[in-house]
Amino acid sequence: MRLALRAGLVLVGVLTTLSSLPASAAVRTKPAAVLRHEVTLDTDASRALNAEAQGHGVSVPILLAQWQRVAICEVDGNWSMTGPVYSGIGFSNATWHQFGGARFAPLAGEATREQQILIGMRVTHGWVPDQRGCSPTGW
Repeated sequence: MRLALRAGLVLVGVLTTLSSLPASAAVRTKPAAVLRHEVTLDTDASRALNAEAQGHGVSVPILLAQWQRVAICEVDGNWSMTGPVYSGIGFSNATWHQFGGARFAPLAGEATREQQILIGMRVTHGWVPDQRGCSPTGW
């Protein structure tokens, strides 16, 4: 009985603590429609990436590895980098929008690797930038 009483007091203490937290501390979840949209975009990106890889005669893992080297060269591998001018693997934010990246995310750094690669392939007309030597002037 004493254990049950203590458990009840602990629970009341937890509930009191939770109810006293500011609204900003609440866990936020995305609406189901947003989640379905994100899954659709990820599926679309995966299919398009498969098509890009096949069109260039390489496998998706090879294409991913090539672009990973670009990411390492450009932003030390930080695909999620965001900034006022550049984001993702070094896209200017204007270029990201110009080539359709906003369909996936407002900034490249908020998009998946696959989505960034797709936009990168559009920017470079299907060419993977030289990742063997980092050029100080970019692509």
